[in-house]
Amino acid sequence: MKKTLFACLLLAVCTASAATEAPAVVSRPNETPRFELRVGEKYFRVDGRPTFVLGRNPAGMNPKEFAGHFRHAAAAGERFVRIHFTFLHPNEKPGEIETGMLHVWDTILDAAEQQHLAVLPVLGVWADWNDGSHKENWHTWDKNPYNVARGGPAQKPAELFDDTTCRKLWLQRLELFVRHWAHRRAIVGWEIFSELDLVTGATEARAVDFAERAAAVIRAADPWKRPVTASQAGICAWPKLLQSDALDFIEIHPYADGGFGGKLDDLILSTVRERLQRYGKPVLIGESGLNSGPPRGTLDVAPRAEIGIRHAIWAALVSGAMNGRALWWQDGYDQFEQADVCSRYHQTAATAAAFVRDVDFTGFAPVPCTLSSGLKGAVLGNDQLRLGWFRDASCEPPAWPTKPLAGQTVVMDAPGDSWQVEFFDPVTGKSTGTSRLAVREGHIQITLPEFQDAIAVRLKR
Repeated sequence: MKKTLFACLLLAVCTASAATEAPAVVSRPNETPRFELRVGEKYFRVDGRPTFVLGRNPAGMNPKEFAGHFRHAAAAGERFVRIHFTFLHPNEKPGEIETGMLHVWDTILDAAEQQHLAVLPVLGVWADWNDGSHKENWHTWDKNPYNVARGGPAQKPAELFDDTTCRKLWLQRLELFVRHWAHRRAIVGWEIFSELDLVTGATEARAVDFAERAAAVIRAADPWKRPVTASQAGICAWPKLLQSDALDFIEIHPYADGGFGGKLDDLILSTVRERLQRYGKPVLIGESGLNSGPPRGTLDVAPRAEIGIRHAIWAALVSGAMNGRALWWQDGYDQFEQADVCSRYHQTAATAAAFVRDVDFTGFAPVPCTLSSGLKGAVLGNDQLRLGWFRDASCEPPAWPTKPLAGQTVVMDAPGDSWQVEFFDPVTGKSTGTSRLAVREGHIQITLPEFQDAIAVRLKR
């Protein structure tokens, strides 16, 4: 997050905490969460059924703005939000949480519960613990109350990761959050820290020790034993961290700038499937975008960028990830850059959400398939039901050109004697026809009807 962005957030924190009174938090010790992640499963259960969820990263400290964002998300069929409850108030003492700010966050969680949204709270963020010494654009160590220069206990940011007074106080703050919110049904899990590897002085060994100690604090404080995670920047991977028992599920932050040329769908498909195969844990897309930088002059504000975002949403759906959408700048942080991209994407996930609304994802896994040369995409499912999404291989950034495409095929292994395939337009969500496919020598071949841009399929045995 940009330095000016943090200045705006800090001002919002001070204003909101001084002016907002939150209702009392109601504990529900005899209720169980509507959302849960069971051991051995790759998807959150929603009301008892494994489900692929769509959601976003709303931002700020204004409860009314959050409430509006939550309404938009729910109206689009989304069920999940990831929120950074990370801001360190200037009047906050190490080991404590500023009371007015906590009341604001309580109000925000109330609004999420009213829309039946699951919330993943992020309880620490790298920029607070980065001093800019490696020329990072976004760093606020100079404003961090744990900094000795501001009366705190730490000389350097990475003391958070060591057995120090700094870490003990921060873990005390973490425990306060978890105990305060432990009985909220909206909480679906806990993200210890966002992008551990960007803390100044971070190493894999230090980050693993920190994550394991933080996870132990959370599990001791949470009577529902909800899952715990932590994240790294982009698609970076510290194997010891991802293998650690501290993380119940893996999180990725795919941004398609750098060497990926804006092909966010390709990046999501390849990264999710690599993580699933290598680590065997559920994979969450924590945040994502066509570009990680502020949305001025990037692909995120390109005239046809919505096509690329839609491709990424559908790619996530068939990748094996727990969730999709999870945009960054588009979901509220653009307000600090005055890019006005947020309103463009309120309904982008609606057709994907409708496509999976009644789908039970029990046992769903990537299905190997062979695509003809004009296609990119993937298939996901089990031996009874499968979902596929394919796009024109030439419909790529920066212009995302579209034209009619015909005669393309998909081949995959399949049990049984026959399958029914139904075709859908990902833009409108409407069915465009059905066909019955015979299983021949253990596989089926789908000949796709003519389409433009992309096509989705649902296969039933």
